[in-house]
Amino acid sequence: MVIDFNSPNGPNGAGRSSQTTGTAGKREAGSVGTSAPQADAAQSKQTESTSSVNLSAQAQQLQAIEEKLRDLPEVDSERVNQIKQSIADGSYKSDSSRIADKLLSFES
Repeated sequence: MVIDFNSPNGPNGAGRSSQTTGTAGKREAGSVGTSAPQADAAQSKQTESTSSVNLSAQAQQLQAIEEKLRDLPEVDSERVNQIKQSIADGSYKSDSSRIADKLLSFES
């Protein structure tokens, strides 16, 4: 089966695909296979020499912030220890309405 990607919207509005037999189909497939790598190589050489990326000041700031965040621990162990201690001595108070609101927000 040969799919023509060069004209995806054929006369009937759909992409053309046909099943070819014989040498015409083989020749068509062979010509596509041999010229495509050469064209890709030439295009990639051309793009490599002319490509460059410039980050805006805002993007550079975001990148610096991301690097700082990577250095921070995922868990605030001091806060965890405070909560553990307050649970252990019975002084921990939970806000049941806040907990219920958070649970309901997961449902919607």
